[in-house]
Amino acid sequence: MKIQELPQDRLATTDERGKRVQLYPADVEGKYHARRRVVHSLLVALFLLLPWIKINGYQSILLDIAHRRFVIFGLAFWAHDAPMLVFVFGAVLIGISLLTAVKGRLWCGWGCPETVFVEFVYRQIERWIEGNAVQRKRLDQSPFSLKKIAIKGAKWAAFLVVTLIITHSFLAYFIGVEELGHWVRHSPAEHPTAFSVMAFTTAVLLFSFGWFREQFCIIMCPYGRFQSVLMDEHSLAVIYDEKRGEPRRGPDVPKAEQGDCISCYRCVQVCPTGVDIRRGVQMECVACTACIDACDEVMLNQHKEPGLISYTTLEDLSGRKPKTIRARVLILSVVLVGILAGLTYVLVTRDPLKTTAFNAKNVPFTVLEQNKSDPLVANQFFLVSSNYTFEDASIELRVADPALRDKIKLIIPTGQLKVKAGQEIKNPFLVEFHKSVLKQGRMRLQLEMVKKADEGKWQRTVTQEIPLAGPY
Repeated sequence: MKIQELPQDRLATTDERGKRVQLYPADVEGKYHARRRVVHSLLVALFLLLPWIKINGYQSILLDIAHRRFVIFGLAFWAHDAPMLVFVFGAVLIGISLLTAVKGRLWCGWGCPETVFVEFVYRQIERWIEGNAVQRKRLDQSPFSLKKIAIKGAKWAAFLVVTLIITHSFLAYFIGVEELGHWVRHSPAEHPTAFSVMAFTTAVLLFSFGWFREQFCIIMCPYGRFQSVLMDEHSLAVIYDEKRGEPRRGPDVPKAEQGDCISCYRCVQVCPTGVDIRRGVQMECVACTACIDACDEVMLNQHKEPGLISYTTLEDLSGRKPKTIRARVLILSVVLVGILAGLTYVLVTRDPLKTTAFNAKNVPFTVLEQNKSDPLVANQFFLVSSNYTFEDASIELRVADPALRDKIKLIIPTGQLKVKAGQEIKNPFLVEFHKSVLKQGRMRLQLEMVKKADEGKWQRTVTQEIPLAGPY
């Protein structure tokens, strides 16, 4: 009986000279594969549909870097909202870190776009066109022929079509579906820069999903390195039960001493990153659970209990109960709750159209009628307005106290106060009143500001106290 083993001194994806060794993961079915198929199908559908879903009249997710505007589930942000976006991305980062501390590399195997698209889109197309792992390997090793060129050409043509769909959906998150539609309907000659962006993105995704694949996870992605810091013996991982499996079946191991592992090598054959999980938790393992399904199938065929490779913790295998609540998890949870609380507070208190009135610095007041006992006085103010939405808006100024509206007049030289989407403007306005309105030359006036979108999507009314001054 020949025992297969991966090399000890290098990755399974490289040979003695460091050249890449192409992997041909075998097909596998099982409960985890079925669950991943459902999850990945939902994620792909969500990725394709999200840009077309409108929330509060906005695209559900829009990261328009070129125009410095962003939408996250109906909430509009501009570049000057960058501190708020720190909360959003901070919550995502800490959330994934917390998920890793508790559930291990669940993100890598179940949610990462590289895994989702490679394993359940591109690899599936490859199986349909080229066949199973043995047939794919035999095809690659065969000499060039018309049949090989036709099969490879069909595969890469299918890859290109799928990549174009993914690319356009991906770009919709950054330019918006309306602009994307404009790109598609018009000739590339009319927008060469946009076409170049699309072509470059397509080339990158086609390279990554069609050829580079597991090398991205092993070489480029930093997340695998972070896991050594974020995970511990209480974290979930795909683990081989060494006590039960060893010593493995082999010619030098007496049958009475053999463990449950029959050295079939099936767990390695189905691994998309070429890992031998029997060597312990490794950085290259993305916790895809393919080896679990493969090993369970072998165990059942051998009339043995499944679970030789399982989704568990090192503490569980040692017979101890893993601790979900521990220092690392508590710290990350507290930080995450703090970030979410801060984000909630900022969103709740955020004004879509921020307005602030303040005095002109030059002259505190101007007497318009000098020869009267109760002269007409004017105070000059400025209204600074910042429109944080994507709609043009208008502002109506009025005196909050109805009893004073006949005595105090607001004059806006520009007529209406209009603020365009994303604009910050400074408008002058005058407050006219007679001296008798004041008490000892002073008064505090409640100024009411009615702010509303031109399209009627929102309206808010706020008040601000401003000081009035005049002669004694």
